[in-house]
Amino acid sequence: MQICVAAGEVSGDQILAPILSRVSESASAVYSGIGGPRMIKEGTYSLFPMDHLSVMGIMEVVPRLPKLLSMRRQMKNYLELVQPHALITCDAPDFNLSLCAFAKSLGIPAIHVVSPSVWAWRRSRISKIARQLDLLLCVFPFEPELYKGTGLRCEFIGHPLTTQISFNPDPVVSAAALNLPMNGLILGMLPGSRESEVKRLLPLFLAAFDRLIAEDKELAGVIPAASAYLYELIKSMIGSRPIRVVHGKSREAIAASKTVLVASGTAALESVLTGRPTVAAYKMNPWTYHLIKNKVQTEYVTLPNILANRALIPELIQEKASVDSIVNAIHPMLEESPADQFLTEAQNIYDSLAGDVSGRAAEVILEHLS
Repeated sequence: MQICVAAGEVSGDQILAPILSRVSESASAVYSGIGGPRMIKEGTYSLFPMDHLSVMGIMEVVPRLPKLLSMRRQMKNYLELVQPHALITCDAPDFNLSLCAFAKSLGIPAIHVVSPSVWAWRRSRISKIARQLDLLLCVFPFEPELYKGTGLRCEFIGHPLTTQISFNPDPVVSAAALNLPMNGLILGMLPGSRESEVKRLLPLFLAAFDRLIAEDKELAGVIPAASAYLYELIKSMIGSRPIRVVHGKSREAIAASKTVLVASGTAALESVLTGRPTVAAYKMNPWTYHLIKNKVQTEYVTLPNILANRALIPELIQEKASVDSIVNAIHPMLEESPADQFLTEAQNIYDSLAGDVSGRAAEVILEHLS
């Protein structure tokens, strides 16, 4: 069985790789398309580097638009030539859903993993997405209801993060594994998985770290880098600060931390699912922010707060993301143990998303294709 695949960024690679592995346990499948290192390890032949799709924001896309359009054109030509049994995509919805619509027009079953955030903004996309796909696998329990009545098959499979991390692990074990101080006063910093995010957010994170360490000399930091390139970039930016940069190992870095400072996104959810007090801070291109700020349809921006339906973690977005506000939010978290209410709500979120995610996804995909 020939299956074309496309993952848009690091999280897409992490999600699709185990799904492909489970599909291969029950069917003889060959994968090709756009994949990251984990998918390649599962046997995917990647036609293009996955990081070419890893771009966020309207203004950030503009300089890469010619390359993105060329990749999309070549992928469409490839689909037409190969005529695979299915196309399975994850993340990068603006790119991948266009591919899915084209595949569907050729009679190729179009499957997308992880619903676009229609519950947060641009809800009007729902009917268009339903026309572009044959099957949508959702990672949040409230999402299938959003597509009810559209004719699109939607299945909740659980969130992959719950299969990769345990709730509230011992920080000492992770600190030792990363060669970090084991006094417990470690600030994890996750400034994003894209180059543009790191360049915009890391200077802000480091300025906050400098203020915090001036108050407590025992503070140390850890930053997981999503790629070898970002590892070198981050190393060049931290100077002589007592911050350890690790390649990958975001789960270990979060688990080793007393508190975690993250860019808004999946990392915020990952941190809360680990049971770590978390602060989300994010700045985007001012023009991008101006264009989308009035289209956001939820009270909260971060996934933990949306799932908890309250301000479980501080959200410092755009002009609120200042050194002062970050320091003021993090300082008490470093001084105190996590509140029981936070841990209870974080555990509830974890339990609501848990399950055999890859196995369920593979089961639904194979049943749909049979």
